[in-house]
Amino acid sequence: MLIYRYITRELGLTFLVCIAGLNMVLMMEKVLRLSLLMSGIGASLGEVAWMILLVQPKLLVLTVPMAFLLSVLLTYGRLGFDNELTVLRASGMRFGEIFRPVFLMAGALFLLSVAVSFHLLPRAERALRTEMNRLFREKAPISIEPGIFFTSFRDIVLLVNEKTDTGAFKGIFIYDSRRSGSERVITAREGRLSVGEEMLPGLSLKDGTVHLVDGDDSTVIRFSEYRFSMTLAGRPPQRKKGEMTPIELYRNSLSDSKRKTEFLIEFHRRLTFPALLISLAFLAPTLSLRAGRTGRIGGFVIGLLVFTLYYAALISIENLVRTERLHHSACWTPFIVLTVLGVFLYRRADG
Repeated sequence: MLIYRYITRELGLTFLVCIAGLNMVLMMEKVLRLSLLMSGIGASLGEVAWMILLVQPKLLVLTVPMAFLLSVLLTYGRLGFDNELTVLRASGMRFGEIFRPVFLMAGALFLLSVAVSFHLLPRAERALRTEMNRLFREKAPISIEPGIFFTSFRDIVLLVNEKTDTGAFKGIFIYDSRRSGSERVITAREGRLSVGEEMLPGLSLKDGTVHLVDGDDSTVIRFSEYRFSMTLAGRPPQRKKGEMTPIELYRNSLSDSKRKTEFLIEFHRRLTFPALLISLAFLAPTLSLRAGRTGRIGGFVIGLLVFTLYYAALISIENLVRTERLHHSACWTPFIVLTVLGVFLYRRADG
């Protein structure tokens, strides 16, 4: 028991360090994107920090298996490098007994990953959408001043003549240059900011005209109501699939034929990433024996290499599924290959 406590404590501490480091690395791009997005509408540092926290469950689905593999390789690699594994084997402990903490940790993390994938992730994504919707409604109208050009929207210049106490705008002028070779000038009597289904900000305009200029051709369209979608300087996180549980994803794949493949790919991801912990529980011990000859650095390199190859294979197969060259069940292929390889190497080492 003392040996197990010693190994489990080091495993746990190494796992926490790994998952914190991986989350920080993967979060850099999202932090920059959210910061650009929120700075355009004047959100506070605390509000940005809360939204960054809501992004964490999405990262955990990916980083928990990766951090688990790295923690096993680093911990047992260190034990092997210091000849502690040799001492344990010489004292009569079998291969399976030495790595029992790995399987216990894999079981606990598997339950955690299932909870994140099935429950925490959809709730966090919905909360993120709600928070961004609230901030946009409350902050964006304050940032837009009458008579001053507003350029926080990507490739769009917005000018309003008047702003009411309720947050509505009057006398709206919009210059849209998002399409190369085609420009739009939109004028409207009044409008109000809103957030659409895809978490894209926009203006609900009333009584205006759209001037379309495409090369030498121009068209004028009059409207009574018009929804003009925009994108802030930082693109907001996408919604839809992330807000659904795996069961909802599967149900939507049956009812929405146009997006069936995308729903099924996300459905398989939500299942395979938690299950990946079981595969790694068999693979990591045998890899750690090889990593032990090079110490912690070797374990770190091997862990990143394994996960990089796995993720590259997964992305390649998902792209083939999207082009309908493979059935959607092929998304399980990297997991199955890794599991078979892990069990084979484990039984070989244990024998």
